[in-house]
Amino acid sequence: MIRAFNAELARLVRRRVLAWMTLAVLVFSIGGAAIVLASAEPARPGGSTGRAPTFQSLAEAGGGTEVFRLIASFSGTFVFVVFVGLFALEFSRGTYRTMLLRQPQRIRLLAGRLLALLAFAAAALLAAEVVTWVAAKAMAPAFDVSTGAWTSLDGLGDAVADYGIVLFWVTGYALLAMMIGVLLQSVPLALAVGIAWAGPLEHLLQDAWGPAQRLFPGLLLEAVAAGGVPDVSLSRAIATVSIYAVAAGCIAAVVFRRRDVTA
Repeated sequence: MIRAFNAELARLVRRRVLAWMTLAVLVFSIGGAAIVLASAEPARPGGSTGRAPTFQSLAEAGGGTEVFRLIASFSGTFVFVVFVGLFALEFSRGTYRTMLLRQPQRIRLLAGRLLALLAFAAAALLAAEVVTWVAAKAMAPAFDVSTGAWTSLDGLGDAVADYGIVLFWVTGYALLAMMIGVLLQSVPLALAVGIAWAGPLEHLLQDAWGPAQRLFPGLLLEAVAAGGVPDVSLSRAIATVSIYAVAAGCIAAVVFRRRDVTA
């Protein structure tokens, strides 16, 4: 597994990949911070029923990293599609056969790739959180958002908690994407299924069927990134997503181990 991890990580830290990742982090962080701050609204009596931030919540100690977490909650489909493509692409390229010559233990190979991708994502998320916080603090006065509490110890604790939530959110999407990539082994088909399910389908079903918010993995992951929603608490969303993630990882491992790799 360590060899697979090191090999995948070496591919990810190439200069071109790092350059594109840096650009993506800057666009995600600065542009997202401006959008979240611009969407802030006064708190409503009885609490907000939507996902828009309020001036009051953004002025609290964790307001700076709440911006980061809210940006993530609106980019789930993109993250899911990226991971689906990464896992399915190796089947289309025919590189899994070459990988298995160097690492014949299939589950270790799959686990090593997953861990390397998550390690790279963890570093990118840390950079994104820092850049988002700095950008939000610089732009907040223009939107009448107070930032005095952001630099407190409570703010640091909230930053760590928000980072952990978003990293858990990414891990959930990665495991579900890995399962789809391994099951379908085709980039176009895997992307079509991933985009259709994580994008419009779950939300259409949510509008037609109330319990969808508490059952469908994509909606639950959105609830995790949002810190909980009126229909699903954060703790329940995390518990249910954990079950889905473990099941997805087990299915992917079993299928990858038993199915012939012909490409």
